[in-house]
Amino acid sequence: MIDIITVAQTKAFARQDGALLALLWIAAFFCTLFIPGGSLGRILTLSTPLFVFWRLLSFRDYALEGIISYRKALYYCVFTFFYASFIFAVIQFIYFRFFDSGQFMGLINTTALSVISTYKEKGIDVEKDILASIEPMMQLSPLNLSFIFMIQNVIIGFIISIFLAFLGKVIKRKQNI
Repeated sequence: MIDIITVAQTKAFARQDGALLALLWIAAFFCTLFIPGGSLGRILTLSTPLFVFWRLLSFRDYALEGIISYRKALYYCVFTFFYASFIFAVIQFIYFRFFDSGQFMGLINTTALSVISTYKEKGIDVEKDILASIEPMMQLSPLNLSFIFMIQNVIIGFIISIFLAFLGKVIKRKQNI
């Protein structure tokens, strides 16, 4: 039987933690965009599973007294990623629509050119293929671009959630002596 109060509580924690995760992603996005040579943006992005796992354990220990089922942990993680993806997509849309002026696409183009030069050093000619693959992306509207990132984040978040929920159920709470 479904306990409505538990579902509402899980969604409330997922919303709060989704907002925190969105802040992490926003920081990573702007670090990647404005410090392209630095690794801070990549580090923040790669810390996503650790951040969600930490928040899952906090939710389990604070709200559920240290015991969580796999289904509830999966539900929490999936909704956390969903809410974070939605908030992040809104912020990205606002940025792409009003503030970008081609900087993001310039970063994509620069990255593609560096990939092309790396392949050329190896003796592989992929310039035509890479340029043909990024050309449709250059034509996307801010709404389409934000939507693609949102769907990508939701799908990757779902896959990560499967593993995080398992770990959240298996790893036991520390007992205070």
